[in-house]
Amino acid sequence: MTVSQIGRLVDESPGRVADHLNHFFLSLKHTEYKAVVEPARCRSCGFEFSNEKLTKPSKCPECHSTWVLEPKITVENKTGTGKQPST
Repeated sequence: MTVSQIGRLVDESPGRVADHLNHFFLSLKHTEYKAVVEPARCRSCGFEFSNEKLTKPSKCPECHSTWVLEPKITVENKTGTGKQPST
């Protein structure tokens, strides 16, 4: 999901969601899960932004296009077994 999609689900601004996600990512270090960020990418020239930025950049620094895809965030199991957490 993107930060905007999460924000719409929980009725929060993308900036606040990004702040909460950064804190959440720190907490994941102590679990069997990891956060995977697919970085934002310019759809015009293909420039790939840093995966540290969770919100959508306003424009591409290479071609100055505003046609930019938002980064996508996924939480995966570190072991890759697909095992679901037990409650």
